Amino acid sequence: MTIQITEPGTPAGVPVTPFADTALVAEALAELVRMFGHLPMPYITFPSSTRVLSLQADSPSAFEAWRTALQIGPDDVALKEFGGDAWLSTAGVFRGVTVELTGFGLRLPAEAVAA
Repeated sequence: MTIQITEPGTPAGVPVTPFADTALVAEALAELVRMFGHLPMPYITFPSSTRVLSLQADSPSAFEAWRTALQIGPDDVALKEFGGDAWLSTAGVFRGVTVELTGFGLRLPAEAVAA
């Protein structure tokens, strides 16, 4: 009996992104930690196939601290709403990497939730 083992999740012919391609994002993240380690800890993600770093703040004040640190203007912030929830969203560039910043923890007025 012969058993063949295949790697799941990578269809034939689809190029695999080398781990080294995450270096620019990892370096930007390390610099953010060095420069802004005193700021509130966000939830951090970065897809391996892109040059995007996502910071998700759990409060409006944490969002504002990061927005200010990243030198993103207040006019570049969008208020997003869905299903009674609301969050802040913006993006900027840090060390050649797009940084998507999201802020949760917004409280909507009761009349906005009912609408």
